[in-house]
Formats: sequence, C-alpha cells, structure tokens
Amino acid sequence: MKPPPHQPVPPPGDGMPQGPGRRPLVGGLPWEQAAPPPSSSRPQPARQPATVGRKHWLSNYLGDEDVAAVLEWRANAWARAKAWVRESPALAVSLAAHLVVLLALALFIVRAERDKTISLDMTFTPATEVEAPQPGEDLAPVTLEEAKPEEVKTEQPAVEDPAPEPEPPPPAAVADAPGAEPVEAASQATAITTLLDGRNEGSQAKLVKAFGGSDATQASVARALGWLARHQDKKTGLWSIQGPYLDGGSQENQLAATAMALLAFQGAGHTTTAGQYRTAVKKGWKGLLAKQQPDGQFDVEPMPSHHSLYSHAQATIAICELYGMTKDAAYLEPAQRALAFATRAQGPNGGWRYEPGKPGDMSVTGWYIMAFKSAEMAGIEFPTATLEGIGRFLDTVAVDDGKRFGYRLEAVTDSGDDDDREALNRQAGPVTAAVTAEGLLARQYLGCPRRDPRLIGGVELLLEANRIDFAGQKDVYAWYYITQVVHHLGGEPWDRWNSVMRDAVPEAQVQRGREAGSWDPALDKWGPWGGRLYMTCFCTFMLEVYYRHLPLHADAQ
Repeated sequence: MKPPPHQPVPPPGDGMPQGPGRRPLVGGLPWEQAAPPPSSSRPQPARQPATVGRKHWLSNYLGDEDVAAVLEWRANAWARAKAWVRESPALAVSLAAHLVVLLALALFIVRAERDKTISLDMTFTPATEVEAPQPGEDLAPVTLEEAKPEEVKTEQPAVEDPAPEPEPPPPAAVADAPGAEPVEAASQATAITTLLDGRNEGSQAKLVKAFGGSDATQASVARALGWLARHQDKKTGLWSIQGPYLDGGSQENQLAATAMALLAFQGAGHTTTAGQYRTAVKKGWKGLLAKQQPDGQFDVEPMPSHHSLYSHAQATIAICELYGMTKDAAYLEPAQRALAFATRAQGPNGGWRYEPGKPGDMSVTGWYIMAFKSAEMAGIEFPTATLEGIGRFLDTVAVDDGKRFGYRLEAVTDSGDDDDREALNRQAGPVTAAVTAEGLLARQYLGCPRRDPRLIGGVELLLEANRIDFAGQKDVYAWYYITQVVHHLGGEPWDRWNSVMRDAVPEAQVQRGREAGSWDPALDKWGPWGGRLYMTCFCTFMLEVYYRHLPLHADAQ
C-alpha cells in the first residue's frame, strides 16, 4: 500500500484553515482572492508597459528608453506593494494605514484666534484712594488677576482732629471692682456710637498718622483686600476656609470665612454702597443673608458643630457694623434677629460656648462681647441684662487679681461667698495670652477705667511674654486681641507694641506669586485649622487698628 502523498504545510500567516465551503485567506485579508497556481514552473517575464500606438506624456521630456524604464519601475513597485499587502498580517496593514492617516492629519494646521484679554498692573501707593486707569492708557501685564477697582467719589470732609471729643459715660457703665479708679476718672471715655467713625474715607489717613501707622501698613491692607476679593466665590458671594488658594484650613466653614472677609473690608471703610470693593461686599452680604435662619441664626453648611456659635458671633458683629456704617434699614432687621438669637444662646454663667444655653468659655464669649458692643456702636437696642451677665462671667474666669483670665470653669457654682469665688478663680484655666487679652478687652468695653491697675498690670504681663515674631512660633489670634487692648490703652505700652507690629506684619506678607497679599499660616498656633484666609484676615485686622475702632478713651494718645 502506497503511503499517502505528502501534504504541503500552510504558509505562516495563513489566516484560517482551508475547508469545504471556506474561502482561503491570503495575507490575513478576508476580501482577497487566492492567486491561481502558475501553469508552469518557469518564471514569467515582467509585463512590459503598453506604449505601442500612443506616446506617453513623459516622451515630451525623456527618450523612449527612459520612458520605458520609468514605467517598468512603476509597475514593479506596484507589484511589490501588492505582494507586501498579501503577505503581511492584517494587524500590520491596519497599523500602517492608520499611521498614514495620522501623518496626513498632522500636516493640517488649525488656526484659532486667541481671546484678547486685558491685564492690569496694580501698584499700591501711600495714598488712600486708588484711581482706575484712564481709557487708552497702556497697561502692563501681570501674572495675577487683580480685583477690578471701582472709582468712588466722595464729598466726605477730612477729619481735622483725629481724636474724638470726650463724652462722659453713665456711671453704671464703669465697673465697680476692687482696685478700680473712681467713676470721675472715666470722664475721658469716648462715646460708643462714634467708635466706627474712623473708617470714613476722610479720617483714615489722619488716624494712621496720629496713632503710629505708616504708608506700608496701608499698602499692606490694600494688598490683603485685593487677595480676598480675588478668592470670593463669584456665584455664591461667599468665601471658603479651604480654598481655592494654597494652605487652606482643615475644616470647611464658609460662614466664618465670609464673616471674617467682610469684617476686613468693612474695617477699611468698604460697605455695600461705598468703597473700592463695594461690589464684593454687596455680593457677600447677599449670599450670607440668604443663609440666615428664621430664628435669626446664621447657618452655612457644611460646618463643624463646635464652630456654629463662634461663626454666628462673627457674622453678627459684621451685620451690626454694616448697619452702623450705612444706616440702611434693610440691614436693621437681620441684625436685630441675629442679636435676639445670641441673647437666647447665652449660658447660665453669662458666657457662650459651642451650644446654645451651655456654660460659656472666654474664647467664644469674647466674640459675643464684640457683637453686642458693635450693636451699641450702631445704635441697635438689646436687653441690658446681656452685658450684666457677661460681667459676672468675667469675674468667674479672672485670675491673678484680675490681671489674667482662664479659658473656662469645668463647673460653675457661685454661692456668692468671697472665699468660694476665689476658689473658683483658681480653677479657671488654661490661662493663655489669647484669652487673657480677650478678657481685658471685655473689661475695657464694659467700662473699666484706663488706669485700672488690673488692666495696666495685665497689659504689662502680656507685653513681657509676647512679641510679634513671624520667624518663630506664631499666634495671630493672641496678637489680634493684644493689639486691640493696647491700642485702647494707648501711651507707652501702645508705642512699644506698635513699633514692632507696624513693621513685622507687612514684612511677613507674601509679596509675589499666586498668593501675593496673603499671609502664610505655617507654624501658626491655629494655622492648620484656620488656614491662609484666617491668617490673612487677622493680620489685616491688626493693620486696620488705627481706624477700625477709635480708642475707647480720648486721652489714649
């Protein structure tokens, strides 16, 4: 029996096996037909180009032999290309085809005209007014988008005498405490309703000069407000603790961020109707008032629960200031409702803490003291018992004969006995620079005479232990309160503190780059939580101290 004839092995790359009813695949391409086998084993000569009977157009330029050679080369090249396609895998052919298409597309250039933008180069000068550029004036480009200024004209006359006229307060306003001066010594106290007058455009320059500020402090405030304006959410009008700037805080609190930003603008005289940034202020208040609840509380979620009353106090200060500065009736009712909520939230010991009605601590209570005193500055009425409760609270947390203050008491049970009160005072703590300065400021606003030994002794302790130093451990929260206390006290302690503050704070401000105008929160005691916006607002508050609130005593300078 003969062995079966030898079966040829399919050539490599044959796409699919041969079978009945199956068309062979050549070169991996299903649409190609297999070439018929040659009828003879002899090689077939290449097909000569057909040139008989007509001339090729190349004959006009080349001889007949050269034309034949060109045509033969073209025919052979086409044959080689077809053979390569038949012998190549489908994937290689597909990749080659796509490569050709991509190369062809790369040759096309689509020209699009870029949008024309105008860049403004803003520089801050010692003057208090910022003029907008004139039409047609060349503008140098800058890397940062600065807030667009609005030119504001005013007929407000300049203040001839930066020190307000003294007006004696009612006797009940002076604290009756051991070591306090007689009531007559408070005759130089400034009327509370005039404390916001220094923010007027005609007053700032004279007050800066009178109380030891400088062109550098004013320029620094202007840069800070520009940074704040750039980071306002243009849709909601609110600000954020967490960004979109670098080094945001760890927890979002748009209520506190917006209140602090508005306080910074208003501290420099910008309101909803006046000032370079009146548009930003108006948007901020539109967004914030939309978040005020029917019971009067400001509430912007998300927000940590223990920030709620802190933030409401800050917003209450701001709305009372706004009404006091504008006398716009549209802001009176929101201010009254905010104060009513604050009154209901006061704790049994006269202070405030994280939840309404709970025994208070010095840190939260400090903000509510300023809320109610801002209401007084604006001429808004509220129950006088509120301030009386604050006075009692201060007595429970005062230590070291009233020169310092502790944060809070774990339990408040005052029997009225002096020995019990002393025991409670020893328990108040922790005692820090920030809460001590808050307590002393509260005493000042409640009528403590300027030469009260508790006040003078407390200020000396603060100045001995604290110095503004941005190269070391920072605590702008404490520096902010110390700045206010010493400004109201005046005299040599103010000169000593201000001589450092007026230079150190502007020098620490970021001068270039994306965050120009802000302050870096790194190494600050509360920087990780408050972030760059918190740091910037508190530094701005310090530099606005010369006119933000007039001194409580007209003889403070």
